[in-house]
Amino acid sequence: MKRAALLVVAFAYMVLLIEALHAAVAWWKGELAQPGWSDIALIGVLPLLVWIWWRYISPFGQPDCQKCALPPETGKPQ
Repeated sequence: MKRAALLVVAFAYMVLLIEALHAAVAWWKGELAQPGWSDIALIGVLPLLVWIWWRYISPFGQPDCQKCALPPETGKPQ
């Protein structure tokens, strides 16, 4: 049951993130002549969604990611 709930939350998060990106791009290109409340809310929550993605989902935002670390230098000049 916990796994199913986590999958539902992850799916809802991704849909929200994609819709917020879509609204932001439409606003940036000037395609939103009269943005509605949902568009304004999606654009407003976009920085939070991107921060959550960067901090908790993306491997680049995690300092202890061993797969993302650069290989140690051998000290030999190239």
